[in-house]
Amino acid sequence: MGKKTLDAVDVLNWEYLARIGEIVPDRASDPEMAFRGFAYDFTSTASEEIRNQMLVEILKNATFRTSVEANEEFVAHLANRFRSDQALLRQFAKENGIRLKRG
Repeated sequence: MGKKTLDAVDVLNWEYLARIGEIVPDRASDPEMAFRGFAYDFTSTASEEIRNQMLVEILKNATFRTSVEANEEFVAHLANRFRSDQALLRQFAKENGIRLKRG
C-alpha cells in the first residue's frame, strides 16, 4: 500500500480559518479580504476533494513560472498567514507538483 498523501484539512489551521473567514465579493480588492474569503469558503465546504483543490489552486497560481526560492517564500508566507504548520504545507505543496527545494 502506498504512502498516504496529505489532505488540505490536515495542513491548514482549521480553527484559525473558521475564526477569520467571512463572505467577500467574488473579486476581493485586497489580499486580506482574499484570505478571509478563502478561509470562509474552505471551512464552509464538506468536500475534502474541493478543499484540496482550493489549496492546490492557490499554490499553483502563486507559484506559476516562479523560482524555487520564490515558491519556498510563498509557502512560508501562506503558512504564517494561516497560522499553519509550514512543514506540512510544504509537504502538501510538493505532493501536488509545486517546485520546491529538495529536502
